[in-house]
Amino acid sequence: MSREHCSLTKVYRFSAGHRLHNKKFTPEENWEIFGKCTNELGHGHDYSVEVKVSGVICPETGMVINLGELNDLMNGIIEELDHKRLDIEVPFFRENQPSGELIVKYIWTRLEPKINKLDGAKLTHLKLWETPKNYFEYFENSQPQGVRRHGR
Repeated sequence: MSREHCSLTKVYRFSAGHRLHNKKFTPEENWEIFGKCTNELGHGHDYSVEVKVSGVICPETGMVINLGELNDLMNGIIEELDHKRLDIEVPFFRENQPSGELIVKYIWTRLEPKINKLDGAKLTHLKLWETPKNYFEYFENSQPQGVRRHGR
């Protein structure tokens, strides 16, 4: 017997600053690779992250996931990032480049295990908008792996 599957996408927003910089590179190399994003004072973005959860529609609730539960899970992650200088205030990004690719991967690694604990729901896709012209996508393992960059 086939069961229905459905996807839900919810958008969350946060603001954060960062500096793209590698201590191993010379100032000239950093400028060549990162351009104005290597400014010592950093720069910021108003990010939007689209969270897509898929699964079987629960016959009792009619939902794939309870939006209140999803909000609780995402709000904890957003609090870690919102109004922070990522490369200074978030431990993961002190050791890892706070690029859009790694920010969307970070969100995935924090959210995916929590969603997997919920019955029937699965995180399948994240899209992180850095600017109106620039976004990064992260997919579940059954789709092309890793991050895709769009725009710039």
